[in-house]
Amino acid sequence: MHALKPVIGVLLAPAALAAAWATGSALAPALGKFGVTFPLLGGALACLFFHWLGRGRRLYVAAHELTHALAAVLVGVKVRKISVKKNSGYVLLDSTNAFISLAPYFVPLYTLGVAALYWTAGRFWNVLPLRPWFLAAAGFTLAFHLLHTADILAGPVQSDLRKAGGPVFSLPLLLLLNCLGLAAALKLLFPGLLSLRAYGAGVLQAQGAAYAWLYGAAMEAFNTARIYFNK
Repeated sequence: MHALKPVIGVLLAPAALAAAWATGSALAPALGKFGVTFPLLGGALACLFFHWLGRGRRLYVAAHELTHALAAVLVGVKVRKISVKKNSGYVLLDSTNAFISLAPYFVPLYTLGVAALYWTAGRFWNVLPLRPWFLAAAGFTLAFHLLHTADILAGPVQSDLRKAGGPVFSLPLLLLLNCLGLAAALKLLFPGLLSLRAYGAGVLQAQGAAYAWLYGAAMEAFNTARIYFNK
């Protein structure tokens, strides 16, 4: 199976790129309704400034390693040790798999924590007046996840990606999962701004068009080559 993962990654790449295009096309108009999304976008901009200052590296490392550990616990793998330093960390596990290795790259742990806290508080108190602050925190933590994930993936190939099956397999999968996760997050935060049915149809349509174009290009190349060699 491990040997097949690069092949799966190559086949998945057009679907991931098409999903990214469709996600941008769907989310941009929704997020552009500033009267509704201003707190979320404000939090994201605050995080962008925070990131520009070079802050938050240790917070990201802590979330990264903790997500590895939580993913391991979720699938029944024992966690031996967690180490977090300013610029690096590690988790000792009895075993690993692709889900454990890649979880920190598509699971926004701090966003889930903020959402869980808000939801729990809402079981006991009226938290509606705090909704703008919750949205700002959600925007900040989502941006925090995306910015640091982009930073780490833009650098040297991470050992996590090698363990999961290599970058050719991991990167398209992560792009696809983060696109779907962003759409799901926007739907949960603003139920009326995005139709998941329309979004899903748009993703599938873009993916179908991408594969159709590749098939057409491949057939064109094949026919050209056949003509050339038959001369």
